[in-house]
Amino acid sequence: MAATDRPREAAQRGASGQKIKFADRWRGYKSHHRDTIRISLLKMMREPVQTLMTVAVIAIALALPTALYLTVENIQRLGSNFESSAQITVYVQNGAKPEAIKKLQDKLENLPAVDSVSYISAEQALLEFKALSGFGSALRYLEDNPLPAVFLVQPIVSEPIDLAQTNSLIASIADLPGVEDVQIDMQWLQRLHSLTEVGHKVVLALGATLGLGVLLVIGNTIRLAIQSRRDEIIVVKLVGGTNAYVRRPFLYNGVLLGLFGALAASIMLYLSVVWISSSIADLADLYQSQYRLAGLGFLRFLMLMCLGGLFGLAGAWMAVSKHLKDIEPK
Repeated sequence: MAATDRPREAAQRGASGQKIKFADRWRGYKSHHRDTIRISLLKMMREPVQTLMTVAVIAIALALPTALYLTVENIQRLGSNFESSAQITVYVQNGAKPEAIKKLQDKLENLPAVDSVSYISAEQALLEFKALSGFGSALRYLEDNPLPAVFLVQPIVSEPIDLAQTNSLIASIADLPGVEDVQIDMQWLQRLHSLTEVGHKVVLALGATLGLGVLLVIGNTIRLAIQSRRDEIIVVKLVGGTNAYVRRPFLYNGVLLGLFGALAASIMLYLSVVWISSSIADLADLYQSQYRLAGLGFLRFLMLMCLGGLFGLAGAWMAVSKHLKDIEPK
């Protein structure tokens, strides 16, 4: 009887499993992540030169394609308001009677490819010329008004601009009775659209190339960090630390490097835009334009920060996955 009671007593005295509550597990999980971020920041601060060099390389790699993207976007904004440039100027024959002008306007408005038509009489054209050209005093020596009446025809424009359709519309307008001449200059808009398409492709190619460079820089930094903490990793694995536990500080290190690099790139771009904006504004004022240089903006800033964090996470993950499996306690 005593012999049978001993195993029972030993079982009662032995270790027993205890179920941990989900709230306690979640609290410990958050505490560990918070401590890991704090320790990663402290380690980066202890090596300021290496950290600054890595962040500078990442910032330059992120700033170059972003600056090119902003340049293409600003150039595209120049051609975004192309409605006035896409107008077709229809010159009315001199001496045309009001009835003929009214019929011509009706025919222009009924063309299927026309969006709107506005009429400027010869008298209105003369007043605008005197007000805007600066040569109004010279017209006093002329006996008759040399300016013809015109129609400003706004075609239905699609992107990309279809010059074949526009040329067909011009030919139809030129055949109408009472039309003296038709003028339009839309080829530069098509060239501008083609240039912006090329610019976007260059941005993608440059961004992919420099993004690969960011991955390599962060991966090499994390690889050096893993090698320098090799003994620490072995000890952690000996006491039961999992690969996920060991991997976590290095992932945070990579994310922080990517975020700091993106922040530095944003500051560089902001200062560059502020520096150039005054010159662009002066140039626009000379042409009586309200055009202003567009900067990064809050949404693009968030996108750049997310991109930097993703690059940092991806580079760190690749480096840790490759080198961590080679460090095992023997």
